[in-house]
Amino acid sequence: MRKRPLALLTAAALAAGTLAGCGSSASAPTEAAQKAEASGKESSQAAEGKTETAGQAGGTAGVDVSGATGEINVWTNLSQSEMNFYVEEFNKRVPGVKVTVTVMPGNEYRTKLQNAFRTGTNAPDVATFEISDFGMYKNTDLLENLSTESYDAEALSKDMIPYVDELSRDDSGNLRGLSYQATPGGFWYKKALAREYLGTDDPEELHEMLKDWDSIIEVGKQVYEKSGGKIGLLDDIETVEQIYCSYKGAPWVDENNHIISDDFLMEQLNLMQRVVDNNVDARADQWSAGWTSGMYSQDMFILIGLPSWALNFCIKPGIPEGEMEKAADTWGYMEAPAPYQNGGTWYGIYSGSKNKEAAYAWVKTMTADKDYLVNGLAGQLGDFPAYIPAIEQCIEEGHTDIVTGDQQYFQSFYDTAMNVKADPMTKYDRQAWTSMTAQMDLLAGGGATPEEACQGFKEDMQRIYPEIVID
Repeated sequence: MRKRPLALLTAAALAAGTLAGCGSSASAPTEAAQKAEASGKESSQAAEGKTETAGQAGGTAGVDVSGATGEINVWTNLSQSEMNFYVEEFNKRVPGVKVTVTVMPGNEYRTKLQNAFRTGTNAPDVATFEISDFGMYKNTDLLENLSTESYDAEALSKDMIPYVDELSRDDSGNLRGLSYQATPGGFWYKKALAREYLGTDDPEELHEMLKDWDSIIEVGKQVYEKSGGKIGLLDDIETVEQIYCSYKGAPWVDENNHIISDDFLMEQLNLMQRVVDNNVDARADQWSAGWTSGMYSQDMFILIGLPSWALNFCIKPGIPEGEMEKAADTWGYMEAPAPYQNGGTWYGIYSGSKNKEAAYAWVKTMTADKDYLVNGLAGQLGDFPAYIPAIEQCIEEGHTDIVTGDQQYFQSFYDTAMNVKADPMTKYDRQAWTSMTAQMDLLAGGGATPEEACQGFKEDMQRIYPEIVID
């Protein structure tokens, strides 16, 4: 059985393996593809003129939070080192707020946060939420409504990537949190292998060569044959899952408790079967030690399908200390067959907090302070912001990374992100990814046909959530 983090984990959650310890604190005053393409066009149009929702009446731009004072507690499952950096950057801009951070690993964090919110006992003022967890909380009264006149979040969110703005809202259109990052996805590729087996490392030429899944299958067969079976075009079958399940165009379970259609499930599973049958992937087992070593020390695959956070939380961590110069200009980024996103982290304020002004100062600074986002989040951590003014400045300044050479990949991130249509996030998402991954593993190992995997997925979901209707 493969062991891996959930596909929906964000960059920050992936980094949680470096936690300095459970509960540690840092106080610092310092037809699916076609549907997806159509959805992308709709999102691009929405970016040009968003329609107003019920929650968009509150707040005006320009609330100055730099003079905020008080103390706040922030709970998170991000890494201690990340949070130390965030607190330091925050206090450069808002020196009057003392921030105490409590870091916990994922499962413990979810349990303790739920208990604290529901009982109101020792609850944090601010909490971080992975995308699937935010989907569970945002339609409750546990998170502060940021669309009221007390905040200027509406004005801020209108300058966010459209899909991020959409996912930040509850079913009534009110903002229940803000995200500091957008997580558009594509293919990351090893330039030397691309030149050897595909004849180019130019991202536009590669995208034209691999513009749809049929092309990927055919080119993958050629790579396998040319390499004598030593190199896979894709790293692992999970790359198909990462991309396909991230632009499905519908929730896993709809408002009437009906599970997603067999058409989508079978389209994905049949594609996975074709990848396996034609040796398109290297069987690198995403998230395993072998997969990680394949990023740098081994030549196993050319492409991995992961979002923007992959460079700093998957690729670069595999480069040994002292060898960063040697790794210069070894990786590139290209667009995938359809625009997708995967992951993301939101900040939400507990509705029972007695320190809401200071809590909002944190949320606003971390998600919409352009100087911090450009020079801190992007400049030092390499993360891709959700706030469009910051993105545009990064692009204007020519953001690059040593590992990608002179490629200014933020422009590609931006183009993809503006064409992503947000899939509704619900309480079922985390389990849906887990159940789909389990069936994918069976299929990859020859233990299930696509039809059996489809049925197994639906039965597993219904076993855990009996209210689900299987058509």
